[in-house]
Amino acid sequence: MQQPTDQASADQSAADLAAPLPGPPLRLPRPVRALAPTALVLLVLVPLAANDPDVGPTASPGTNAGLMALGALALALRRRHPAAVAAVTLLSGQLPLAVALYGLAARRGRTAPVYVLAALAGLRLLVPFDLGDVDAPSELANLIEDPLVFCAVPLALGLTSHQRARTVAVLAERNRLLGERNRLLEEARRHAEERAVAAERARLAREMHDVVSNRVSLITLHAGAGQVARAEDPAAVRETLGLIRALGLQALTELRGLLGVLTTSAEQAPSLRGLPALVEESRLAGLAVGLTVSGPDEGLPDPVPAVQYAAYRIVQEALTNAHKHAPAAEVAVTVEVAPDGLRLTVVNSPAADGGADGDAEAAGGRADHPELPSGGHGLRGMHTRAGDLGGTLHAGPTPEGGFAVRARLPLGAA
Repeated sequence: MQQPTDQASADQSAADLAAPLPGPPLRLPRPVRALAPTALVLLVLVPLAANDPDVGPTASPGTNAGLMALGALALALRRRHPAAVAAVTLLSGQLPLAVALYGLAARRGRTAPVYVLAALAGLRLLVPFDLGDVDAPSELANLIEDPLVFCAVPLALGLTSHQRARTVAVLAERNRLLGERNRLLEEARRHAEERAVAAERARLAREMHDVVSNRVSLITLHAGAGQVARAEDPAAVRETLGLIRALGLQALTELRGLLGVLTTSAEQAPSLRGLPALVEESRLAGLAVGLTVSGPDEGLPDPVPAVQYAAYRIVQEALTNAHKHAPAAEVAVTVEVAPDGLRLTVVNSPAADGGADGDAEAAGGRADHPELPSGGHGLRGMHTRAGDLGGTLHAGPTPEGGFAVRARLPLGAA
C-alpha cells in the first residue's frame, strides 16, 4: 500500500516542478519601468535642488540641479551600462545613486565592480563635498544614515534580486529539462508500443503462415486425391473427405488459438510429441517421409516448451516446402536432443522429373500433386524462429540436388 502512495507523491512533485513559475502580481510595461526613475528625478528632485541648497552634493543650488539632471538622464541607460551609470551618479544626488547601485547589484551580482562602486558610494555619502562640523552626535548620525539608507540597503536589495533571478532561471531550465525528458519518455513509450505491435503482428503473421500453409496445402492435396478417386471405391472417398475434415478442424483450432478466441494450454501446444502425427499427415498426402528422434540422454533435461514449439513449426514448414517443390522426393526428418542443444535436420532427395503421378499412385493413388502456391515467407519465418531463441538455421540445396534444412536450438529459451 505504501509503494503506490510514494509513486503518486513522486509524480505530484514532478508535476509541481514542471509547472510554470509564478510571476509578480503586477508588472508595469518595460518602458515605464525604465524611465520612471528618470522622470521622478527630473520632475521632483531637480526643481527641489534648484531651490534648496541642502538637496545635492554641493552648496550651489544651480550646480546641484545640473548634477541631479545628469544623474536622472544617466538612469535611463542603467540597464545597458549599469557600472558606468553608477559611476556617473556618484556626482549626483542620493536617490539617483541609490537607484543606480540597486540596478548594478541586480544585474552583476557579487562581482568586484559592484563592491568597488559600493565602497565609493559609501565614501561619497559619508564625506559630502561641503564638509561641516560633525562634532554633534546628531550630525554624525546623519552622516552614517545616508550611507546605510542610500548605499547599503539598495546594494542588499539588488544582490537579493540578482540571486532570485538566478534561482528562477535555474528552476526554469530545470522545468525545461523535465519537459524535454517527459517528451522523450513519451516518445520512447510510443515507439516501444509501436515496436511491440509490429513484433506481435509479425509473430501472428508467421504463425498463421505456418498453419495455413501446411494445413491448406495438405487439404489441397487430399482434395486432388478426392477428384481422382474411383467412383466404385466409396471407402477411399470417405477416407479422403475425413482427412480433409480433420485437417480443416486442426487449422481452425490453431487459428482460433492464435487470435485469442481459444486459450491453448502448454500441454495442447505443438511439441516434439506431435512430430509423428505431423509426419503421418504428410505420408497420407503422398510424401515419403521418415522420422528419427533420439535423446535426451539420462540426466539431460527436455527442451523447454518454446523450443519444442519452434522445432515443430520448423519441421512443419520444411515438410510444406517439400510438398510444394519436391512432391515425389523422399524426405528424412532427424531430431536429436544433445547436450549442446536440439539438432534438427529435414533433408529431401532430388525430385524425379515426371514422377509425381507415379509416386502419388504408389502412395495410394490419391493425388495428382497439383502445383501449390508459394509466397516465399517460409524460410524467413524459420530463420526468425531460430534466431528468436538464440539458435541457428541453415537452409539450401544439397550436393545431390535435394534440399536441406538444418537447425540448432538451445534446450532453454534464450
